[in-house]
Amino acid sequence: MAIRAHGADVGMSQVAAQARTSKTVVYRHFADKNDLYLAVCDWVAAVLVGQLQGAMRDAAENPRRTLVAGIDAYLGLIEADPEVYRYVMRPPKLDRPENEDPVSDLCTVIGDHIAEIISTELRRQNRDAAPAQTWGHALVGMVRAAGDQWLANRPELDREGLAEQLADLAWSGLSRTVTPAAASSAS
Repeated sequence: MAIRAHGADVGMSQVAAQARTSKTVVYRHFADKNDLYLAVCDWVAAVLVGQLQGAMRDAAENPRRTLVAGIDAYLGLIEADPEVYRYVMRPPKLDRPENEDPVSDLCTVIGDHIAEIISTELRRQNRDAAPAQTWGHALVGMVRAAGDQWLANRPELDREGLAEQLADLAWSGLSRTVTPAAASSAS
């Protein structure tokens, strides 16, 4: 993929060269750079949501492990494909309608997915699920911000360690609200 080879500032000429074709052929598939950007965003969203769902499903028996698995899946994607992540999260200057923001859309999809998991657990415990939407989106924002900082600075902390640190912080609040022990002690 040209983005991996040339970085987040890739041009259509570089895309064509990487694909071993002409810009004319590229423009048959993508109307412009905006169209290419939106296609890459859709692809990243599908990959990320699939990885999140799989990781969290595999750890579903243990709520904290589910949290760690979800965080690690996100961090794993940015670690494995940093230039594609940068391309999606820091879009090039494009002519887009004001209401079209693929990054916000991706964060919303993930936040809604996490919120539904939290809401399901709260309802299972006959508890108020109203905070689930806020909590789901707060978790996404926290992980995204920490992941961006980690990717930019590459501290000695490995991905698994960062996932555990973020899960520790989030679990401090979630464990008081989404675990059966919390429900019985809150009564």
